[in-house]
Amino acid sequence: MLLALALGFTLQTGQGQPWSLASVLGKERILIVNNPPAAYLAEARRQDASLQVRDLRVVALLPPGDARLNGPRTLMLTLLADPGGRIGAQYGRAALIGKDTGIKARYKTLPALNTVAALVDTMPMRRQERGERGG
Repeated sequence: MLLALALGFTLQTGQGQPWSLASVLGKERILIVNNPPAAYLAEARRQDASLQVRDLRVVALLPPGDARLNGPRTLMLTLLADPGGRIGAQYGRAALIGKDTGIKARYKTLPALNTVAALVDTMPMRRQERGERGG
């Protein structure tokens, strides 16, 4: 189910470092979430190992200056300042991008991470990875 190709962007992390979607496109699956609550970010941190297994990065777009931008970092959670919500508006509340750079799903509400993981597990490339890597 290819809905569209991902739109590239570069934004600043909470530490002021540039981060580009192009740096992970084709290497990881990306779940872009627009202005998620702190509890959602905490859940992404708790599920970091599960996200790593699936090459699934959660990219949270937050208002500049938001305290959540300086929260604890994990390997598969990226927190970015989205001035004016410009990028968030392009992707909606949440969108899942596959390794083929296609948008696999758009969500009107924030999806549960286990729901996204279940979708990822049905993808042909993920099934191939499981066969090659195990798990």
